[in-house]
Amino acid sequence: MNKLRGFTLIELLVVIAIIAILLAILMPALQRVKEQAREMTCRANLRQYGIAQAMYLDDNEDRYPSAWTSLVKTEAPVAGYQRFCRWHDPRYPADGPFWPYLKDGKVHLCPSFAVIAKSEGTRHPSHVESNPVVPYYSYSMNAYLGSRTGANGGGVLKRGEITRPTSEVFFFAAENMWLRPGCSWVLNDNALCPDGRDWFGTFHGTSHSNLNAGTVNVVFVDAHVEEVRSALKEDPGDHSEKEFGRFEKYGWPFKDDPP
Repeated sequence: MNKLRGFTLIELLVVIAIIAILLAILMPALQRVKEQAREMTCRANLRQYGIAQAMYLDDNEDRYPSAWTSLVKTEAPVAGYQRFCRWHDPRYPADGPFWPYLKDGKVHLCPSFAVIAKSEGTRHPSHVESNPVVPYYSYSMNAYLGSRTGANGGGVLKRGEITRPTSEVFFFAAENMWLRPGCSWVLNDNALCPDGRDWFGTFHGTSHSNLNAGTVNVVFVDAHVEEVRSALKEDPGDHSEKEFGRFEKYGWPFKDDPP
């Protein structure tokens, strides 16, 4: 009769080592798959923004809302409020005119941004520790839309006033929540000022060791969504991708160069 034989300690250790090696090989691939899924969700969110843009303009004589009050009416819902905290403090729900056109609250938040906010959400300037870090929006509107003063002395009130191809003018995009070289402003309001103050986010397809090296999703006025890389390089002296030598890409709404 054959006797039952169990695993020896060495055999168990070999099996554990093999499992550990397999996990080390598979985990990066699984993380990439998870990030790809989050990016797909982000792009789907912004496609909804593109659709909602058409509905909003139809209801408002083709006129855009002001970028600064598109999602929330004010950065300071109560006196003395620290405006850099508005995006992650759901105690004060969004009340801007564009928000109701996207009734699903999840549409306003990039899932990659939400994940990074768990570790990086308090890095923004003037954070108030007592304010909860529960992000509920991550996208900002092109500040050249909805105001003739725009971001830096130029802008449009209506879609029909855009003279640059609408496939080259962004509508909404995500910003970072932390400072980076050459960028002294982060997500603190609804307006992304592409005149050299605000820049596209960098948190897609990157790692915690270098959050400034990734890409971001952008929805354009023609409603298409595209993955783009910010014109602000890690080397602040590199102006090679800046429009007109100083602007973030796709912000300026006119075919003529800015003054």
